[in-house]
Amino acid sequence: MPATSTAIGNWVIGDMPAVAITAPKRTEIISVPIALPKDHNILIEMDTVGICGTDVHLYEGTSHYVQTGLTNFPIRFGHEWSGVVLACSSVEFEYLVGKRVTGEPFISCGQCLTCRSGHYNLCPNRFELGVRGEYPGATAKYLSIPATNVHVIPDNVELNEALLAEPAVTAMNAVEKSGLQTGESAAVIGSGTLGLIVLQIAKSVGAEVSVIGVDEDTLNTAKKLGAAHVYHPEEALNDAFDVVFEASGSAQIGPLLTRIAANCARIMQIGIPSGPVNNINFGDFVTKGLSLEGILGGVHLMPRTLELISKGVIKPKEMVHAIMPISQISEAFELVSATGRGKPKILLDMKTL
Repeated sequence: MPATSTAIGNWVIGDMPAVAITAPKRTEIISVPIALPKDHNILIEMDTVGICGTDVHLYEGTSHYVQTGLTNFPIRFGHEWSGVVLACSSVEFEYLVGKRVTGEPFISCGQCLTCRSGHYNLCPNRFELGVRGEYPGATAKYLSIPATNVHVIPDNVELNEALLAEPAVTAMNAVEKSGLQTGESAAVIGSGTLGLIVLQIAKSVGAEVSVIGVDEDTLNTAKKLGAAHVYHPEEALNDAFDVVFEASGSAQIGPLLTRIAANCARIMQIGIPSGPVNNINFGDFVTKGLSLEGILGGVHLMPRTLELISKGVIKPKEMVHAIMPISQISEAFELVSATGRGKPKILLDMKTL
């Protein structure tokens, strides 16, 4: 058991309300103990939590982690979050008390070869806050987390905007690893939150970016955010794009991936399909000289994504449809999966818990 330590600040003791997914498509407000102070952890009062596609897969019971037994019900979800630090348990982090923060979801062992090579987001022993393993997520009154996982929010960024830095690190990691250059053409498959963030970052490096999706409303939002073209999948041009960012997580995108890729294109797989992807044309990989890379997070990039939000390169207000009270959690999950709104992101107001 981790050693407990004396808290600096107002470390609340006792029980707190939290939200858990107790079975597929069932949520409950439960009472859980507030974590006791332990070395290097901080206690944060939650302000806002975002719902993303990963959370929807957990809610529906289709998540890869649930199906492989890495995560089990009940699940206290919430890996996109923002809040205010109430207390810390180590003097070196005393400066964080009272700060507005957001943070990284990966909690890794730090000892394995994967961690020691700098890839702690891929640690085989990792927890992912509210996603993988038993480390509870942010859908509670308070969150205890290692202080090294948090980042202070710039003064001109609102709490309910800052949490978009978490999905943005994946988008930025994908853009950087792709080597996307000024003047190149890029396609983003998926017009949800992650796809729209990739669009904005890819545009900022001077690329011509097209967005491919099935939702007319979010495709219109992509136009407003500067997409050069928007397409339904069947309309997308053949052999046209130097870089393809797959951000939909759809299991049906196999044929599209290589059809739209130009010779020597780089395909960056960001979305996580809930099952195998069929009909990928591996002949195209050989004859076109294509490459494929999977992207999971990019936690080292969070300070830079917060800066992009601060500077207006990433525009959260253009992506957030609603901030809903926690009492409407089931409706919020259903809304995330529905079409017919231009702004894809749904947030939960944790102050109402």
